[in-house]
Amino acid sequence: MLAPHLHNRPHRHVAASLLVGLTAPIRVQLAGHGLTAEAVWAAPDVEQALSSDGPVAVLHLDPDHRAWRALRLQGPGGEFSLAAHGEVAAALNALVAAPSAAGALALRAALEAGEPRPLDERIRAACLCLRRGDGEVGGAELAAAVGLSESRFRHLFREELGVNLKRFQLHLKCQRALTLWRDGMSLTDLALAAGFYDQPHLNRTLRAMFDTLPSRYARAFPVRVEHLDPA
Repeated sequence: MLAPHLHNRPHRHVAASLLVGLTAPIRVQLAGHGLTAEAVWAAPDVEQALSSDGPVAVLHLDPDHRAWRALRLQGPGGEFSLAAHGEVAAALNALVAAPSAAGALALRAALEAGEPRPLDERIRAACLCLRRGDGEVGGAELAAAVGLSESRFRHLFREELGVNLKRFQLHLKCQRALTLWRDGMSLTDLALAAGFYDQPHLNRTLRAMFDTLPSRYARAFPVRVEHLDPA
């Protein structure tokens, strides 16, 4: 997301975050500690709050995705050196100068370029199952499919991704909502199509994970969603 300014309260994404000030350093509360820097990263499920009066880029990187794991960052988060990630910085600058789907894909390719941290193959298989549209599959079924007890599977899932299974499933529903959203679509229709119980369930989830609702962004500045994955 590219925004002309952004101020939010503490919240926890399931995805890892890469927060970049485009013209000046940004201020970030990260796991209860203040940090001012050109760019800041936060690991999955770590509490964060961003404050910037100037333009920012906000990248959310799924914990099971190569784009996050290729950065090989360890710990809860901290300052991110754009100088040490020249290809990422160049692709981001190009995208900011001329926003486009092609530019976003180029940025994703730059993020994916490194050698990713290994992900346990059993957890990878479970994530692929959930992403194929089987988001409602329970922990017992997933565990049986990869040959683990349910308790061991849930522990390993959290250990490998940094988030528990339930929050990861809610995250996938939020992604589905973004994929399905189109101009003029009501939030009630969107919530049901994405697999939420109702609009309040969608609203509660978005507030907990993003400290906002889609309508807030739509009122604050122009919104354009580019769908990059194959239909």
